[in-house]
Amino acid sequence: MKIFIYSTQREISQIISDHLSFKGNHCIPFETPEDLSSLIKTMKEGPDLLILDYLTYNHDIFNIYSYLREINRPIPVIFYNDPCITRSTRVAHWKSILELVMPSYPPRDYSIFDETFTKLEELIISEEFSPYISLLQPPQPVPVTMIKDKYTLQYLKDKADDCITSFRERNKLPNNLFYLLSLLQKNKDCSLSIRRILDLYKRDEKIISEKSLKVLLSRLKSIIRADKECTFLIFQDKGRFRFIRYKY
Repeated sequence: MKIFIYSTQREISQIISDHLSFKGNHCIPFETPEDLSSLIKTMKEGPDLLILDYLTYNHDIFNIYSYLREINRPIPVIFYNDPCITRSTRVAHWKSILELVMPSYPPRDYSIFDETFTKLEELIISEEFSPYISLLQPPQPVPVTMIKDKYTLQYLKDKADDCITSFRERNKLPNNLFYLLSLLQKNKDCSLSIRRILDLYKRDEKIISEKSLKVLLSRLKSIIRADKECTFLIFQDKGRFRFIRYKY
């Protein structure tokens, strides 16, 4: 089986080609879509299968199936990183797409692609390979704290603002104080007791006494109060401490 492969990520094309070169499959990766298109138009007999990157072109303005029909090249086409899967597996999805878009051509038994599709799916969804493929990265879970607030651009910018780094640079904060500040910021959604902070130190394999921790908290709060550009504070109430970000 002759298979033409194109990806906007050149390395991906080659890896797919290597993975599918088995049992008589002859895979040819292309570096540009122009080279691929030119060869297809001039060949007397096209490949048995085209495997393309979904980002090869804008699907709103170009339809590959219509184009191949216009140039009389009834070549089955699938997109290895199709983001809109319509079946429970990619194999089933690819076969359903072919059955949907190829009916105007002479009937074909698409089961001939089963082994190739299975191998391709195995590669595409693998934990080792999928993180490097465009359109396949799963979204990060939305933080609970974000769900409680309005989805505004300013809010998202504030969440991404690493204010403690600039604070550290302005005040030449020593490592022990910056570590404590980072600890409080990471746990900003709850008030921390002295005992809980000591536990967090221990979890990070750091040793500090209760007396030393209280001294560091006092020093840190003093530096924060003296910094006129600071946009956060360490709020203390009934022996518990909490990092609070605020706006001017």
